[in-house]
Amino acid sequence: MNKKQIAKKAAKQTGATLALPVIVYILLLIISGIGGHGFLNIFSGAALSSILTDAAYMTIVALGIGFQLKFGRFDFSGGALIVVSATIGGVVADACFGGIIVLVLVSVIAAVVLSVINASVYSWLKIPISVVSLAMAYLFEAIPGIVLGGDAGPDIMFMPEYNTLGLFPLILVPFAVACILYFCYDKFTVVGRQSTLLARNQGAAVNIGINEKKNVIVCYIVSGILFGLAGAVYATQNTLVVITTPLQTAGTLFSNIIPSLVGLFLSRFIDDTLGTFVGAFTISMLYFGLESMGVLSGMRTIYYAVFLAAFIFISGFWDQIKMFVGNMFRKITHKLTPDKLKS
Repeated sequence: MNKKQIAKKAAKQTGATLALPVIVYILLLIISGIGGHGFLNIFSGAALSSILTDAAYMTIVALGIGFQLKFGRFDFSGGALIVVSATIGGVVADACFGGIIVLVLVSVIAAVVLSVINASVYSWLKIPISVVSLAMAYLFEAIPGIVLGGDAGPDIMFMPEYNTLGLFPLILVPFAVACILYFCYDKFTVVGRQSTLLARNQGAAVNIGINEKKNVIVCYIVSGILFGLAGAVYATQNTLVVITTPLQTAGTLFSNIIPSLVGLFLSRFIDDTLGTFVGAFTISMLYFGLESMGVLSGMRTIYYAVFLAAFIFISGFWDQIKMFVGNMFRKITHKLTPDKLKS
């Protein structure tokens, strides 16, 4: 690869990394100007730390979601794993006066155990993971009621010995662990490459000797670690309570799914780990900007829905849009010949 090709590739990667947050920030500035809210500055220390805190947590959850999506599975139990592992980790850490390390370790172990149970049922029944994970999510949601005994959980989010994990800059530690784990599994492990082959062509991968059941279990161990890290952070940012309605934890999953979709889309330009963070940072910036401008919650939902619809349209029709823009550019440059420019 010569210098020109390297420069072109670097420009494409930089553009893919910066385009989305820059576009959203410009749109926020326009909304701010039209609404008379004044200049929106997201680069002050307090604003940036708030955005990075939300983006870090959102990235951890989105990596757990995207990890399964990338390998051809959509799992509904991720939200339950986060909330349940947070509850178990919070109760055990508080009972043992264990501090942050115990909170993280117990949350991760709980999430991994539940994730392996989910994977084992899926492998044993051989029915779609969406069906299995939905049923397991129902089952897992009963655990907080058993652990808490119907009472409110310990207020981890208000305890200084714990809640610093969910604040900037300490939240960057579980964020970094999650990113490194995701990246290394995907790029440097044999089982990661086998997972990719299974996602692309399951039959062919099994025929060449890949053990699908073993691969599924390993994948769910990794995603369990990711959701466990998210659970530990969740415990420091939310009150631990009994789950009273079916699939109450689904919101925890779906509210963080957009960054994983952004990451998978941007994987054609940059690594999907970075792409997921770009998506999380963009969404966090959008939330922060609209809220700091005093936009009503109903309007914030509309803006978010418009962003979601626009992204889904662009990502779904990216190749067609790219071809259309390329054809239009060629037509315009063809018409603007030197002779016509002189006249």
